[in-house]
Amino acid sequence: MGLRASKIAATQPEGAPRFWYRDNFFVTTDKSYLRADDVNKVFASDLMWWNEAIEPAQMDKMLKNCLTLSVWWVPETADDMQKHGAPRRKAGKDLKFAGFARLVTDYVSFAYLTDVFILPDFQRRGLASWMMRSVKEMVDEWPDLRGLMLMTHDQPAADMYKKTLGAVDFEKGPSAGLTMLEMAGRAEKGIPEDH
Repeated sequence: MGLRASKIAATQPEGAPRFWYRDNFFVTTDKSYLRADDVNKVFASDLMWWNEAIEPAQMDKMLKNCLTLSVWWVPETADDMQKHGAPRRKAGKDLKFAGFARLVTDYVSFAYLTDVFILPDFQRRGLASWMMRSVKEMVDEWPDLRGLMLMTHDQPAADMYKKTLGAVDFEKGPSAGLTMLEMAGRAEKGIPEDH
């Protein structure tokens, strides 16, 4: 591990950043690629109807305190990146933010998957499934993981989670018979009629 990777590993509870390469894309847990305003723009959009943009310092705090995965498009091929690593440059025309997911987790026994999205320009390329396989690869390495939870209102998304993560409906999973409860927070948004 290089000096830069060692510094990042020391500041991220999940350890050294991980990378996966495919075509002209990479998925990474390296938070140094993320910009709070990129995620906030999506939070403010119809793509994530359940969220709203939040104050930048709060977004920074949220990203810092979660295991994040981000998807990026680059002109380099997967072979180039396998040899030389993911490109290190600022987002722009040669490094485009394509997607995101985060796990609220203790990095040991529990994870809650939320805020999963692929931006419209990059949809229909299998990127969400690929990102979920990356999640599965990581959490499968946690010897004390009791469970990963997620919620979706969308049946195609639920099918993708079932296929890529091995997720099951709550009443059929290891927590069957338990009562699942939740408390709404101040920023909770109800499901719009058109979803």
